[in-house]
Amino acid sequence: MTGFDRVKREPFLQEAAYLDSVYFWKENYVERQAESFLEIERPEYVNVKMLSWRWCFQSMELLIALYSGGEPIEALEFYADHMFSQFQRHKQAYPSFSLKLWEPDAYQYTLWLLSFAVLFNKPGRIRQIAGFLSEDPDDGEDILLRQLFSRVGVTIPGSTLIHERPYHELLNAVTTEKDEQKQAVRSYLKQWYRGMRNCYWHDRHKARSDAGFFGYWAFEAGLVTVLWGVDDTPYRDLPFYPKDLVDDARKRQVIKSFPEQLQSAPYSDALARSGEICARTGGWVCDEWAVGPQTFMQGVEMPSENGRSLVWRLVKGL
Repeated sequence: MTGFDRVKREPFLQEAAYLDSVYFWKENYVERQAESFLEIERPEYVNVKMLSWRWCFQSMELLIALYSGGEPIEALEFYADHMFSQFQRHKQAYPSFSLKLWEPDAYQYTLWLLSFAVLFNKPGRIRQIAGFLSEDPDDGEDILLRQLFSRVGVTIPGSTLIHERPYHELLNAVTTEKDEQKQAVRSYLKQWYRGMRNCYWHDRHKARSDAGFFGYWAFEAGLVTVLWGVDDTPYRDLPFYPKDLVDDARKRQVIKSFPEQLQSAPYSDALARSGEICARTGGWVCDEWAVGPQTFMQGVEMPSENGRSLVWRLVKGL
């Protein structure tokens, strides 16, 4: 076993391909300044906005790759800051840029960005991340992301889960407690990779050269573990769980930057419309229909009144 094989965190990672990819990412997207490169005059058919966007997702891929390759967590701080600065630079250069949550990749980017902001203890980045989300309801408003952002003090809209698989179990993890919560995170990790089939990086380790493979990690499972104080004993050794990053975040007590009183939109304010799937078992009321509180089980379809669409509000989770 080589020294690389002993320290790498991603079992599928091959040393030669890893070193080539990291060299490429660093040379092109860290050592080279985006601003000066993008100012070069180009033919009209060259999409400069797309070139600018590459600095964002390639910087993210580099950060994940370095974690996969076994780099010490403290050595990743620089690359986390670099990644966040590239997303913010791109947003300032192109104010219309937004992440559309109906896109699986954009949804995963949002989860990863939020996870990195928490696990690397960068609370100042969270409102920036929320600012990257599209404000058009047609682009997606998600209840899981609403709960995650709420936990760190930022309110975004969302009453339904856009991507049922695999995120249903992660939503369960933030709306349950103790043993049920632990099992929900464990279940999420066990089905996470299968549920990522629509993401561009899925099965990348099977490519002929392995070039560009940066590893598979459900960083959001670490985010929930830290913010909700979940005992990760039942799942810490499962594939895709970033236990080293979680352990480091706990050691540095990053939770002190995200006290529970930051929560700005409690789950009791969750909303669901007629025809939508009930996100949590509990007591729901409808201000438009004087029927009193109704108990609905998670997973059932929210009712209407003789075909009239209603808005239901969760008042007590069960």
